[in-house]
Amino acid sequence: MSSEILPKIFIYNPTCEIAIANGTVSYMPNKTLSRFEKDLDVLPMHFANEKDMVLVNQLPDQEFIKLMQEAGISLPEFKLFESSIQDKEFVNSAKESLEPWGWSPRIHHVFKHLKASCQQEFKNRPNAEWQANHKDLYSRRKALEVLNFFLDHTDDPSYIEKEQIAIICTSVSEVEELINKWKQIVIKAPWSSSGRGLQVLRQPQLNDSIIQWINGTLGIQGYVMVEPLLDKKYDFSLQYYIDAKGALDYIGNGFFATNSNGQYDGNILGGMPAEVKDFLSDDKVQQLSEGIKEALNSCDVAKNYCGYLGIDCMLYRDQNGEMKLQPCLEINLRYNMGILALKIDEHLHPDTKGIFKVHFQPKSTFDQFHKEMVMNHPLKWKDGKWFEGYLPLVSFNQSKVFGAYLLLERK
Repeated sequence: MSSEILPKIFIYNPTCEIAIANGTVSYMPNKTLSRFEKDLDVLPMHFANEKDMVLVNQLPDQEFIKLMQEAGISLPEFKLFESSIQDKEFVNSAKESLEPWGWSPRIHHVFKHLKASCQQEFKNRPNAEWQANHKDLYSRRKALEVLNFFLDHTDDPSYIEKEQIAIICTSVSEVEELINKWKQIVIKAPWSSSGRGLQVLRQPQLNDSIIQWINGTLGIQGYVMVEPLLDKKYDFSLQYYIDAKGALDYIGNGFFATNSNGQYDGNILGGMPAEVKDFLSDDKVQQLSEGIKEALNSCDVAKNYCGYLGIDCMLYRDQNGEMKLQPCLEINLRYNMGILALKIDEHLHPDTKGIFKVHFQPKSTFDQFHKEMVMNHPLKWKDGKWFEGYLPLVSFNQSKVFGAYLLLERK
């Protein structure tokens, strides 16, 4: 059998960073995060071809599959996760590669019996097996190293000053010193994602619950990162792909929204928001993406990782009201919502903009939300592209607590 027609095996495990912090192969996400993973487990279909397979906890229903096909998405095969990894025929059948959303000791353990039947090119990847030094690659300390390298190699005043970047703290008293210095701060756990694992302090003092959180994080993860709370205006990401030989390619950028606590809220579709173009010219984006690429290579990220990665960046106003750029807040070494948004953009009409959102309403289901949205915002096409309206990205007949969807409008 030629390698061209072998399937890639996908699985959605966005809790990979928390699993890395935990460090054990037996890690299980809490009830809410576990539900989040299960409810959105079809999302890797946007990276898969018809020959590929996505392992899911519940097969998507036929109405959803029909809707996706009508929307022009070529679907992979969906297989039940638990039964597949115990099925000898599936385990031993030839595969091109294993493609979890992100690697961790836990997912390496889950996939261990599937690796032997993968192609040699996959086995040659630097992250085909978990190594002890991989843990630090995924930490915010590595992002700080990349940021420092970038700032050391630019004299452009539009980037953040070094006095404003994160400092590593190993005690509560060190955090208190930085509160005295900066007044408003953000405290971050070294391993977390999507704005989780962080505390935003708008008052210049620590209360008991924050002290407890700091001590808990220090006990489990060893340190915290503290940085000043900046006057953020826009979040955006740079997306890259590193191949098995360590070659790093820039794919594009995307803008996303976060809530007041810094947690991920959704991705902006249809290109760069018009109001940002004054601050992020094509030349500036090229300078930034090339500079980060050089930093990723120099800080040994590219030689230790294969796959997609996103760099979270930020536009903010400094104390003088000047717009400044934070070029590397964190590194997401995994598939991520930014690269998914770029995939979705390929289906959009050029005159369309919109948002890709994760839906969560505690006392409701995605099914109820879907019924309202499909009635009020039917999907409209133009020139064979998605133009206006609502499109769900997960099944809407399965009582999901979490959902994912697009809402599009003309520019």
